[in-house]
Amino acid sequence: MRKFVIPRKNDQNTGRPRNKWSLRKKLLIFISAALAIYAIGAYLVINIYLPTKEEIPPKARETSIYPVIYETEREMRDAVRSRFATLDDQMTASIVVPGLMTTRTTKGSFHGVVYCTSMTPQGMAITEDYIFISAYCHTHMHNSVIYMLDRRTGEFIKEIPLRSRAHVGGLAYDPVHRNLWVSGGSAGAAKAVAYTIESLENYSLSREKKSIKSKYSYTLATITRNSYMSYSDGHLIIGYFTPQGPSTLQKFRITEDGGLASKLIIEDDEIHESVMADVTATTSNQIQSALETDGFVLLSKSYGPFDSQLQLYDNRAFLASFEERNADRIYLFPQKMEQICVSDDKLYCLFESAAYAYRSQPLLRLDRIMVFNLRDILPEREEIIELDF
Repeated sequence: MRKFVIPRKNDQNTGRPRNKWSLRKKLLIFISAALAIYAIGAYLVINIYLPTKEEIPPKARETSIYPVIYETEREMRDAVRSRFATLDDQMTASIVVPGLMTTRTTKGSFHGVVYCTSMTPQGMAITEDYIFISAYCHTHMHNSVIYMLDRRTGEFIKEIPLRSRAHVGGLAYDPVHRNLWVSGGSAGAAKAVAYTIESLENYSLSREKKSIKSKYSYTLATITRNSYMSYSDGHLIIGYFTPQGPSTLQKFRITEDGGLASKLIIEDDEIHESVMADVTATTSNQIQSALETDGFVLLSKSYGPFDSQLQLYDNRAFLASFEERNADRIYLFPQKMEQICVSDDKLYCLFESAAYAYRSQPLLRLDRIMVFNLRDILPEREEIIELDF
């Protein structure tokens, strides 16, 4: 007898629709993933890549003097407090960084004024009368500059274009000879360049329409790059930034005439004048600034979007090694902290996070110098030993 099997309805009718729904679902997932990748890519290009390669057109024909992120100090304090409440409690003042929106400068060796919208703050030095801030063009189209501010009021005085596009990572003020030293050099040739305070005071971009001329310019033989710099007791402290691995910190002696001590070296029957360090110390990686004060060494560390560090070392314990594992104290600061300075028992901290290259990133960005009482940072101790690497 022949047997007949009657197919069930589900076997007849649900197979093909299931396959159709599966294809539709896969197609929707694919399209959603493609759109997500496109959106992420577009965000990275617009907010990360393009700001480092292209500048926005200037909105004004003068150096900007207003904050670009927070209209008031209170707004900045609220933003800082959300992540760094202790810093907000300790901060005593702030100073607006000029030029973040537009900076008057020069281009190459050409005469004439041009306008840069990607200036990125790096170095800072404080004199009896002024606060100086160095900045470089992030797109490398324009010459680097120094901003001069009134020390008492924090008001912008003028911009001073330099004769290079160097990173200008550090400034150092020599109060004995009244010279302002600037980090310079490129392609493995570290340089230290000096300008007299008198020449900075007398300079006018509107009148000169060209970059200022330096008094001294030295090539440093014992360090790969002049990433940051500060002054201490007749010496320049110069360090080399490394993203990974340990680095070095060196001292260069300033001579009686205000220049750097140099030596004559005979190589291949030729005589070269070379500036060599007197002392070398070791640091950790990602160091952006170094200074010594009251027997302590203070280092600022920052790299990428991560929190910055203020590392404090008691020199009585570590004479030649300032590596992170040996730090006496480490304070966390907002991202992208650059040079730190001490003047009249005040600690000044500069940040690059409000520059155009980083302004669109969804992180805490600071368009002001943060000022603290140094005594709130340094630990108390009965005896202060003079610092000597």
